[in-house]
Amino acid sequence: MKDYPKILIFYQPFNSYSGGGITLTNLFLGWPKERLAVLSYPFMLNEVSWEVCGNYYQLGNKEFRWIFPLNMFKQSYPSGVLKFEGAGLKNYSIHRAGLKNRIANSFINPLIEWLGLHHCISRLNFSIDLQKWLSDFAPDIIYLQVSNRESIAFSRRLIEYLETPAIIHMMDDWPTTISIYGPLKTYWRTVIDREFRGLLDKVSLHLSISDAMSDEYFRRYNKVFKAFHNPVNNLAETELTLNKEAPSKHFRILYLGRIGTANKNSIVWFANHISQHYDDHFPVVFDIFSKDNKTPEMEEIGHLRNVNIYNPVKYERVWTLMKEYDLLLLPMDFTSAGLKFSKFSIPTKASEYMFSGTPILILAPEETAVCRFFMAHNCGYCVTTFERSALNNALNVLIHDGQYRETISQNAYKIARERFDGEKVRREFHDLLITTKNR
Repeated sequence: MKDYPKILIFYQPFNSYSGGGITLTNLFLGWPKERLAVLSYPFMLNEVSWEVCGNYYQLGNKEFRWIFPLNMFKQSYPSGVLKFEGAGLKNYSIHRAGLKNRIANSFINPLIEWLGLHHCISRLNFSIDLQKWLSDFAPDIIYLQVSNRESIAFSRRLIEYLETPAIIHMMDDWPTTISIYGPLKTYWRTVIDREFRGLLDKVSLHLSISDAMSDEYFRRYNKVFKAFHNPVNNLAETELTLNKEAPSKHFRILYLGRIGTANKNSIVWFANHISQHYDDHFPVVFDIFSKDNKTPEMEEIGHLRNVNIYNPVKYERVWTLMKEYDLLLLPMDFTSAGLKFSKFSIPTKASEYMFSGTPILILAPEETAVCRFFMAHNCGYCVTTFERSALNNALNVLIHDGQYRETISQNAYKIARERFDGEKVRREFHDLLITTKNR
Protein backbone atom coordinates (compact mmCIF):
# COMPACT_ATOMS: atom_id res chain seq x y z
CA MET A 1 0.00 0.00 0.00
CA LYS A 2 1.25 3.46 -0.88
CA ASP A 3 2.53 5.71 1.89
CA TYR A 4 0.49 8.81 1.07
CA PRO A 5 1.97 12.00 2.57
CA LYS A 6 -0.24 14.61 4.17
CA ILE A 7 -0.72 17.50 1.72
CA LEU A 8 -1.47 21.09 2.74
CA ILE A 9 -2.98 22.93 -0.24
CA PHE A 10 -2.64 26.70 -0.09
CA TYR A 11 -4.80 29.16 -2.02
CA GLN A 12 -6.77 26.98 -4.48
CA PRO A 13 -9.64 24.96 -2.94
CA PHE A 14 -11.35 21.96 -4.53
CA ASN A 15 -14.38 22.98 -6.60
CA SER A 16 -16.26 22.05 -9.76
CA TYR A 17 -16.37 25.40 -11.58
CA SER A 18 -12.87 26.89 -11.84
CA GLY A 19 -10.01 25.50 -13.91
CA GLY A 20 -7.69 25.31 -10.93
CA GLY A 21 -10.33 23.72 -8.69
CA ILE A 22 -11.38 21.10 -11.25
CA THR A 23 -7.78 20.20 -12.07
CA LEU A 24 -6.98 19.95 -8.36
CA THR A 25 -9.99 17.68 -7.80
CA ASN A 26 -9.15 15.33 -10.66
CA LEU A 27 -5.47 15.11 -9.74
CA PHE A 28 -6.10 14.31 -6.07
CA LEU A 29 -9.05 11.98 -6.62
CA GLY A 30 -8.31 8.76 -4.74
CA TRP A 31 -5.91 10.40 -2.29
CA PRO A 32 -6.90 9.54 1.31
CA LYS A 33 -9.34 12.28 2.33
CA GLU A 34 -7.96 12.59 5.85
CA ARG A 35 -4.50 13.35 4.42
CA LEU A 36 -5.60 16.51 2.59
CA ALA A 37 -6.22 20.00 3.98
CA VAL A 38 -6.86 23.38 2.32
CA LEU A 39 -5.84 26.82 3.57
CA SER A 40 -7.44 29.65 1.60
CA TYR A 41 -9.11 33.05 1.45
CA PRO A 42 -12.82 33.70 2.07
CA PHE A 43 -13.47 34.79 -1.52
CA MET A 44 -12.07 31.46 -2.74
CA LEU A 45 -14.25 29.32 -0.45
CA ASN A 46 -17.74 30.15 -1.67
CA GLU A 47 -18.53 26.88 -3.45
CA VAL A 48 -15.95 24.33 -2.34
CA SER A 49 -16.21 20.61 -3.02
CA TRP A 50 -15.95 18.35 -0.01
CA GLU A 51 -15.92 14.91 -1.63
CA VAL A 52 -12.12 14.83 -2.01
CA CYS A 53 -11.19 17.00 1.01
CA GLY A 54 -13.17 17.92 4.11
CA ASN A 55 -10.59 19.95 6.06
CA TYR A 56 -10.66 23.66 5.18
CA TYR A 57 -9.26 26.60 7.14
CA GLN A 58 -10.49 30.06 6.21
CA LEU A 59 -7.99 32.91 6.53
CA GLY A 60 -10.04 35.60 8.26
CA ASN A 61 -9.75 38.51 10.66
CA LYS A 62 -7.30 36.71 12.97
CA GLU A 63 -4.75 36.39 10.17
CA PHE A 64 -5.74 39.04 7.64
CA ARG A 65 -5.10 42.75 8.20
CA TRP A 66 -5.93 45.74 5.97
CA ILE A 67 -3.97 48.94 6.48
CA PHE A 68 -5.79 52.06 7.72
CA PRO A 69 -8.13 53.49 6.44
CA LEU A 70 -9.06 50.58 4.17
CA ASN A 71 -9.94 48.47 7.20
CA MET A 72 -12.94 50.79 7.62
CA PHE A 73 -14.40 49.76 4.24
CA LYS A 74 -13.26 46.19 3.66
CA GLN A 75 -15.51 43.38 4.86
CA SER A 76 -14.21 41.31 7.76
CA TYR A 77 -14.54 37.51 7.80
CA PRO A 78 -14.11 35.10 10.71
CA SER A 79 -11.13 32.79 10.82
CA GLY A 80 -11.18 29.07 11.40
CA VAL A 81 -12.13 25.65 10.19
CA LEU A 82 -15.16 25.50 7.90
CA LYS A 83 -17.94 23.25 9.18
CA PHE A 84 -19.82 20.75 7.06
CA GLU A 85 -23.44 20.03 7.89
CA GLY A 86 -24.72 16.88 6.20
CA ALA A 87 -23.93 17.17 2.51
CA GLY A 88 -23.39 20.92 2.58
CA LEU A 89 -20.93 23.50 3.78
CA LYS A 90 -21.65 25.90 6.60
CA ASN A 91 -19.96 28.77 4.85
CA TYR A 92 -18.31 31.52 6.89
CA SER A 93 -17.54 33.70 3.88
CA ILE A 94 -20.96 35.20 3.18
CA HIS A 95 -20.77 38.36 1.10
CA ARG A 96 -22.68 41.30 2.56
CA ALA A 97 -24.00 43.73 -0.03
CA GLY A 98 -23.96 46.72 2.29
CA LEU A 99 -22.95 50.35 1.83
CA LYS A 100 -19.31 49.71 2.72
CA ASN A 101 -19.01 46.99 0.09
CA ARG A 102 -20.68 49.13 -2.58
CA ILE A 103 -18.25 51.97 -1.87
CA ALA A 104 -15.29 49.61 -1.92
CA ASN A 105 -16.29 47.87 -5.16
CA SER A 106 -17.33 51.01 -7.02
CA PHE A 107 -14.61 53.47 -6.04
CA ILE A 108 -11.90 52.24 -3.70
CA ASN A 109 -10.94 48.92 -5.31
CA PRO A 110 -10.57 50.26 -8.90
CA LEU A 111 -8.45 53.17 -7.64
CA ILE A 112 -6.27 50.91 -5.51
CA GLU A 113 -5.71 48.53 -8.40
CA TRP A 114 -4.83 51.30 -10.85
CA LEU A 115 -2.32 52.78 -8.38
CA GLY A 116 -0.85 49.33 -7.74
CA LEU A 117 -1.52 49.63 -4.03
CA HIS A 118 -3.33 46.26 -3.89
CA HIS A 119 0.14 44.73 -3.83
CA CYS A 120 0.96 46.22 -0.41
CA ILE A 121 -2.21 47.08 1.54
CA SER A 122 -2.80 43.81 3.38
CA ARG A 123 -0.86 41.30 5.44
CA LEU A 124 -1.32 37.66 6.40
CA ASN A 125 -0.07 36.47 9.78
CA PHE A 126 0.04 33.18 11.68
CA SER A 127 -2.65 33.42 14.36
CA ILE A 128 -2.68 31.10 17.36
CA ASP A 129 -5.65 29.26 15.84
CA LEU A 130 -3.88 28.82 12.51
CA GLN A 131 -0.71 27.63 14.19
CA LYS A 132 -2.69 25.01 16.13
CA TRP A 133 -4.52 23.85 12.98
CA LEU A 134 -1.22 23.51 11.12
CA SER A 135 0.34 21.67 14.05
CA ASP A 136 -2.61 19.28 14.36
CA PHE A 137 -2.55 18.45 10.66
CA ALA A 138 1.28 18.33 10.45
CA PRO A 139 1.63 18.33 6.65
CA ASP A 140 4.43 16.50 4.87
CA ILE A 141 4.18 18.58 1.67
CA ILE A 142 2.78 22.00 0.73
CA TYR A 143 1.03 22.23 -2.66
CA LEU A 144 0.75 25.81 -3.99
CA GLN A 145 -1.33 27.53 -6.64
CA VAL A 146 -0.69 31.26 -6.19
CA SER A 147 -1.46 34.36 -8.26
CA ASN A 148 -0.70 37.55 -6.31
CA ARG A 149 2.09 39.14 -4.29
CA GLU A 150 0.50 38.44 -0.94
CA SER A 151 0.14 34.72 -1.69
CA ILE A 152 3.75 34.60 -2.90
CA ALA A 153 4.97 36.11 0.38
CA PHE A 154 2.77 33.90 2.54
CA SER A 155 3.83 30.79 0.61
CA ARG A 156 7.46 31.53 1.41
CA ARG A 157 6.59 32.00 5.06
CA LEU A 158 4.62 28.74 5.11
CA ILE A 159 7.59 26.83 3.74
CA GLU A 160 9.89 28.38 6.34
CA TYR A 161 7.42 27.91 9.20
CA LEU A 162 6.57 24.28 8.46
CA GLU A 163 10.01 23.30 7.17
CA THR A 164 8.48 20.90 4.66
CA PRO A 165 8.98 20.40 0.90
CA ALA A 166 6.73 22.47 -1.35
CA ILE A 167 5.26 22.04 -4.84
CA ILE A 168 4.07 24.89 -7.05
CA HIS A 169 1.61 24.30 -9.89
CA MET A 170 1.16 27.09 -12.45
CA MET A 171 -2.24 27.24 -14.18
CA ASP A 172 -1.76 30.46 -16.18
CA ASP A 173 1.06 32.87 -16.96
CA TRP A 174 -0.19 35.40 -14.39
CA PRO A 175 3.35 36.75 -13.69
CA THR A 176 3.17 38.61 -17.03
CA THR A 177 -0.18 40.28 -16.23
CA ILE A 178 0.06 40.88 -12.50
CA SER A 179 1.09 44.53 -13.01
CA ILE A 180 0.18 46.07 -16.38
CA TYR A 181 -1.70 49.24 -15.35
CA GLY A 182 -1.01 52.47 -13.53
CA PRO A 183 2.01 54.69 -12.82
CA LEU A 184 3.82 52.08 -10.66
CA LYS A 185 3.44 49.10 -12.99
CA THR A 186 7.15 48.81 -13.82
CA TYR A 187 8.16 49.04 -10.18
CA TRP A 188 5.71 46.37 -9.05
CA ARG A 189 6.48 44.08 -11.96
CA THR A 190 10.16 44.16 -10.97
CA VAL A 191 9.45 43.61 -7.27
CA ILE A 192 6.99 40.75 -7.82
CA ASP A 193 9.24 39.05 -10.36
CA ARG A 194 12.10 39.06 -7.85
CA GLU A 195 9.88 37.72 -5.06
CA PHE A 196 8.35 35.05 -7.29
CA ARG A 197 11.80 33.86 -8.32
CA GLY A 198 12.66 33.67 -4.63
CA LEU A 199 9.64 31.42 -4.07
CA LEU A 200 10.65 29.19 -6.99
CA ASP A 201 14.06 28.75 -5.34
CA LYS A 202 12.38 27.48 -2.17
CA VAL A 203 10.09 25.04 -3.96
CA SER A 204 11.16 21.40 -4.34
CA LEU A 205 8.98 20.53 -7.36
CA HIS A 206 7.75 22.76 -10.18
CA LEU A 207 4.62 21.86 -12.17
CA SER A 208 2.96 23.58 -15.13
CA ILE A 209 -0.26 23.15 -17.09
CA SER A 210 1.29 22.51 -20.53
CA ASP A 211 4.50 21.55 -22.29
CA ALA A 212 4.61 25.03 -23.84
CA MET A 213 4.56 26.60 -20.37
CA SER A 214 7.30 24.24 -19.17
CA ASP A 215 9.50 25.24 -22.11
CA GLU A 216 8.89 28.96 -21.54
CA TYR A 217 9.48 28.76 -17.79
CA PHE A 218 12.74 26.89 -18.24
CA ARG A 219 13.88 29.69 -20.51
CA ARG A 220 12.54 32.43 -18.23
CA TYR A 221 13.28 31.08 -14.74
CA ASN A 222 15.85 28.34 -15.41
CA LYS A 223 13.64 25.82 -13.59
CA VAL A 224 12.45 22.45 -14.89
CA PHE A 225 8.63 22.35 -14.84
CA LYS A 226 6.73 19.11 -15.42
CA ALA A 227 3.37 19.48 -17.14
CA PHE A 228 0.19 18.14 -15.50
CA HIS A 229 -3.02 19.08 -17.28
CA ASN A 230 -6.56 18.29 -16.14
CA PRO A 231 -7.11 14.50 -16.39
CA VAL A 232 -10.47 12.96 -17.24
CA ASN A 233 -12.06 10.26 -15.08
CA ASN A 234 -13.88 6.97 -15.64
CA LEU A 235 -12.53 6.43 -19.15
CA ALA A 236 -12.60 2.65 -18.72
CA GLU A 237 -16.39 2.93 -18.65
CA THR A 238 -16.67 5.03 -21.82
CA GLU A 239 -16.34 4.35 -25.52
CA LEU A 240 -15.83 6.80 -28.33
CA THR A 241 -19.15 7.77 -29.89
CA LEU A 242 -18.45 9.97 -32.87
CA ASN A 243 -20.71 12.89 -33.60
CA LYS A 244 -19.90 12.95 -37.33
CA GLU A 245 -23.22 13.07 -39.12
CA ALA A 246 -24.78 16.25 -40.42
CA PRO A 247 -27.45 17.61 -38.07
CA SER A 248 -31.09 16.91 -38.86
CA LYS A 249 -32.45 20.43 -38.20
CA HIS A 250 -30.00 22.81 -36.52
CA PHE A 251 -26.22 22.92 -36.21
CA ARG A 252 -25.74 23.41 -32.46
CA ILE A 253 -22.55 24.87 -30.98
CA LEU A 254 -21.75 24.71 -27.25
CA TYR A 255 -19.53 26.68 -24.90
CA LEU A 256 -19.21 25.54 -21.29
CA GLY A 257 -17.35 27.26 -18.46
CA ARG A 258 -16.01 30.52 -17.12
CA ILE A 259 -15.99 33.78 -19.09
CA GLY A 260 -13.30 36.33 -18.27
CA THR A 261 -10.02 37.97 -19.24
CA ALA A 262 -8.76 34.97 -21.16
CA ASN A 263 -11.77 34.49 -23.48
CA LYS A 264 -14.50 37.13 -23.09
CA ASN A 265 -13.83 39.15 -26.23
CA SER A 266 -13.60 36.06 -28.42
CA ILE A 267 -16.91 34.72 -27.12
CA VAL A 268 -18.63 38.05 -27.77
CA TRP A 269 -17.19 38.24 -31.30
CA PHE A 270 -18.17 34.65 -32.04
CA ALA A 271 -21.73 35.19 -30.78
CA ASN A 272 -22.16 38.29 -32.94
CA HIS A 273 -20.93 36.36 -35.95
CA ILE A 274 -23.30 33.46 -35.33
CA SER A 275 -26.24 35.85 -35.05
CA GLN A 276 -25.50 37.00 -38.62
CA HIS A 277 -24.52 33.63 -40.08
CA TYR A 278 -26.76 31.92 -42.59
CA ASP A 279 -26.50 28.38 -43.95
CA ASP A 280 -28.75 27.20 -46.77
CA HIS A 281 -29.44 23.90 -45.03
CA PHE A 282 -28.83 24.27 -41.28
CA PRO A 283 -29.51 27.26 -39.01
CA VAL A 284 -26.57 27.64 -36.60
CA VAL A 285 -27.34 28.00 -32.88
CA PHE A 286 -24.81 28.98 -30.20
CA ASP A 287 -25.55 28.01 -26.56
CA ILE A 288 -23.49 29.21 -23.58
CA PHE A 289 -23.67 27.57 -20.14
CA SER A 290 -21.70 29.68 -17.68
CA LYS A 291 -21.50 30.85 -14.09
CA ASP A 292 -20.68 34.29 -15.53
CA ASN A 293 -23.95 34.65 -17.43
CA LYS A 294 -25.07 37.88 -15.72
CA THR A 295 -22.26 40.15 -16.86
CA PRO A 296 -23.18 43.12 -19.09
CA GLU A 297 -21.47 41.49 -22.08
CA MET A 298 -23.39 38.24 -21.68
CA GLU A 299 -26.71 39.97 -21.14
CA GLU A 300 -26.12 41.94 -24.34
CA ILE A 301 -25.29 38.97 -26.57
CA GLY A 302 -28.08 36.95 -24.98
CA HIS A 303 -30.51 39.04 -27.02
CA LEU A 304 -28.84 38.16 -30.31
CA ARG A 305 -30.49 35.94 -32.87
CA ASN A 306 -29.64 32.23 -32.40
CA VAL A 307 -27.58 32.88 -29.25
CA ASN A 308 -28.75 31.51 -25.88
CA ILE A 309 -27.24 32.07 -22.42
CA TYR A 310 -27.97 29.53 -19.67
CA ASN A 311 -27.07 28.91 -16.05
CA PRO A 312 -24.19 26.47 -15.53
CA VAL A 313 -25.00 22.79 -15.28
CA LYS A 314 -23.72 20.49 -12.57
CA TYR A 315 -20.32 19.05 -13.33
CA GLU A 316 -21.81 15.54 -13.51
CA ARG A 317 -24.01 16.72 -16.42
CA VAL A 318 -21.17 18.15 -18.51
CA TRP A 319 -20.17 14.88 -20.16
CA THR A 320 -23.69 14.14 -21.44
CA LEU A 321 -24.28 17.72 -22.55
CA MET A 322 -21.17 17.83 -24.74
CA LYS A 323 -22.37 14.77 -26.67
CA GLU A 324 -25.71 16.45 -27.42
CA TYR A 325 -24.09 19.16 -29.58
CA ASP A 326 -22.58 19.22 -33.08
CA LEU A 327 -19.57 21.41 -32.23
CA LEU A 328 -17.70 22.57 -29.11
CA LEU A 329 -16.14 26.06 -28.97
CA LEU A 330 -12.76 26.53 -27.27
CA PRO A 331 -12.04 30.30 -27.33
CA MET A 332 -9.03 32.35 -26.17
CA ASP A 333 -8.76 36.12 -26.41
CA PHE A 334 -6.75 38.01 -29.01
CA THR A 335 -6.25 41.05 -26.74
CA SER A 336 -2.79 41.85 -25.40
CA ALA A 337 -3.80 41.15 -21.79
CA GLY A 338 -5.69 37.98 -22.68
CA LEU A 339 -2.84 36.63 -24.78
CA LYS A 340 -0.26 37.29 -22.07
CA PHE A 341 -2.38 35.54 -19.46
CA SER A 342 -3.23 32.44 -21.48
CA LYS A 343 -0.47 32.10 -24.08
CA PHE A 344 1.06 29.03 -22.42
CA SER A 345 -2.15 27.55 -20.98
CA ILE A 346 -4.49 24.87 -22.21
CA PRO A 347 -7.99 25.34 -20.77
CA THR A 348 -9.18 22.72 -18.30
CA LYS A 349 -12.15 21.87 -20.50
CA ALA A 350 -9.90 21.00 -23.48
CA SER A 351 -9.22 17.44 -22.31
CA GLU A 352 -12.91 16.89 -21.54
CA TYR A 353 -13.89 18.23 -24.96
CA MET A 354 -11.44 15.82 -26.61
CA PHE A 355 -13.00 12.75 -24.99
CA SER A 356 -16.55 13.72 -25.96
CA GLY A 357 -16.43 12.59 -29.61
CA THR A 358 -17.84 15.98 -30.64
CA PRO A 359 -15.65 18.07 -33.01
CA ILE A 360 -13.87 21.07 -31.54
CA LEU A 361 -13.48 24.58 -32.96
CA ILE A 362 -10.53 26.48 -31.47
CA LEU A 363 -10.75 30.27 -31.74
CA ALA A 364 -7.35 31.51 -30.58
CA PRO A 365 -4.15 33.23 -31.72
CA GLU A 366 -1.81 30.89 -33.55
CA GLU A 367 0.98 31.34 -30.99
CA THR A 368 -1.09 30.08 -28.03
CA ALA A 369 -0.29 26.68 -26.54
CA VAL A 370 -3.83 25.45 -27.12
CA CYS A 371 -3.78 26.32 -30.82
CA ARG A 372 -0.32 24.82 -31.32
CA PHE A 373 -1.42 21.63 -29.55
CA PHE A 374 -4.55 21.10 -31.66
CA MET A 375 -2.76 21.95 -34.89
CA ALA A 376 0.13 19.59 -34.13
CA HIS A 377 -2.24 16.67 -33.51
CA ASN A 378 -4.89 17.58 -36.13
CA CYS A 379 -7.56 17.12 -33.48
CA GLY A 380 -9.58 20.32 -33.92
CA TYR A 381 -10.26 23.10 -36.41
CA CYS A 382 -8.26 26.24 -35.52
CA VAL A 383 -9.44 29.74 -36.46
CA THR A 384 -6.53 32.06 -35.68
CA THR A 385 -7.93 35.45 -36.69
CA PHE A 386 -10.94 37.68 -36.18
CA GLU A 387 -11.86 37.50 -39.87
CA ARG A 388 -15.41 36.56 -40.76
CA SER A 389 -14.28 34.74 -43.89
CA ALA A 390 -12.04 32.43 -41.81
CA LEU A 391 -14.88 31.55 -39.46
CA ASN A 392 -17.32 31.09 -42.34
CA ASN A 393 -14.90 28.65 -43.97
CA ALA A 394 -14.55 26.76 -40.69
CA LEU A 395 -18.30 26.45 -40.21
CA ASN A 396 -18.81 25.34 -43.79
CA VAL A 397 -16.29 22.50 -43.37
CA LEU A 398 -17.50 21.48 -39.93
CA ILE A 399 -21.17 21.45 -40.93
CA HIS A 400 -20.90 19.67 -44.29
CA ASP A 401 -17.76 17.50 -44.22
CA GLY A 402 -18.63 14.44 -42.15
CA GLN A 403 -15.32 12.70 -42.93
CA TYR A 404 -13.33 15.64 -41.58
CA ARG A 405 -15.48 15.74 -38.44
CA GLU A 406 -14.77 12.05 -37.92
CA THR A 407 -11.02 12.47 -38.45
CA ILE A 408 -10.48 15.29 -35.95
CA SER A 409 -12.78 13.65 -33.37
CA GLN A 410 -10.93 10.34 -33.60
CA ASN A 411 -7.57 12.10 -33.34
CA ALA A 412 -8.73 14.10 -30.31
CA TYR A 413 -9.96 11.00 -28.53
CA LYS A 414 -6.76 9.07 -29.27
CA ILE A 415 -4.44 11.83 -28.03
CA ALA A 416 -6.60 12.42 -24.98
CA ARG A 417 -6.44 8.76 -23.99
CA GLU A 418 -2.68 8.84 -24.32
CA ARG A 419 -2.13 12.05 -22.36
CA PHE A 420 -5.17 12.82 -20.17
CA ASP A 421 -6.47 9.46 -18.94
CA GLY A 422 -7.27 10.15 -15.30
CA GLU A 423 -6.07 6.80 -13.99
CA LYS A 424 -2.67 7.06 -15.69
CA VAL A 425 -2.13 10.76 -14.94
CA ARG A 426 -3.11 10.42 -11.28
CA ARG A 427 -0.83 7.42 -10.82
CA GLU A 428 2.10 9.47 -12.12
CA PHE A 429 1.08 12.53 -10.10
CA HIS A 430 0.60 10.61 -6.85
CA ASP A 431 3.90 8.75 -7.26
CA LEU A 432 5.68 12.05 -7.89
CA LEU A 433 4.31 13.56 -4.67
CA ILE A 434 5.27 10.47 -2.68
CA THR A 435 8.78 10.67 -4.12
CA THR A 436 8.98 14.37 -3.22
CA LYS A 437 8.22 13.56 0.42
CA ASN A 438 10.93 10.93 0.57
CA ARG A 439 13.69 13.08 -0.96
